[in-house]
Amino acid sequence: MSWEIAGQSMEMCNCKMLCPCWFGPEIEPDEGWCGAALAFDIQRGNSGAVDLAGTKVALLAEWPGNFFEGNGKARLYFEETASAEQRDALEKIFSGSDGGPLEPLFEAVVDEWLPAQVAQLDIDWGESPSLCVGDIGKATLVRLKDGAGQATTVTGAAAQAGFQFASMDLASSSGSHWSDPDLRNWEGNSGTLHEFSWNN
Repeated sequence: MSWEIAGQSMEMCNCKMLCPCWFGPEIEPDEGWCGAALAFDIQRGNSGAVDLAGTKVALLAEWPGNFFEGNGKARLYFEETASAEQRDALEKIFSGSDGGPLEPLFEAVVDEWLPAQVAQLDIDWGESPSLCVGDIGKATLVRLKDGAGQATTVTGAAAQAGFQFASMDLASSSGSHWSDPDLRNWEGNSGTLHEFSWNN
C-alpha cells in the first residue's frame, strides 16, 4: 500500500541531556538502559484512500542497552477519535510493516511489539510543547535556547538518519513520567523536537 505522512514529532527518554543513543552505538545510556516515548502529530497524509491528516500516534519503548544494540520492546498508542481504518493504516506504517523508512529501522532495533492500544492522546505545540497519553504518561518540553533566543539544534546525529529527521531542537523534559504496565517505568529529562515527512 502506498502512503505518505508529514507533520511534527517529539521524543523523550530517561537520560539527562542529550540522550547519547542519538550519536551511535558506542555510548552507554545514562541509566545503562533506554526508555523512550515518541509522539507524531500527522498534519497531512494518507494510506491509499484512507485520510490520515489530523491523526496522532504515540510510541513507548525500552531497550536493555543502547538503542542501536536492538532487543527493544515497544507499543503504539492511537487516539480514541481515529477510525478503525485509520488505526490499521497507522499501525502498519509506524511498526514498519508497510514499508518506508521505519521498516529497516524498527526491524533492526525492536524485537517485540506489544498489542497496540487506544488512549486519549493530547499534543500541544505551544512555547512549551506537551504530550499526554491517557494514564500512561505525560511530559512538558522546554526548548533550549541561546542568549539570543535561538533554538539549540542538532544535525548529523547517527539516529537522525534512521528517522530521516533533517534536524532536531533540544529540549528539557524534566518531570516526564511513563508507566505502561508491560514496560519499565521511568522518568526523564531529555527531549527533542522535529519535523517528519515520510512515504512509501
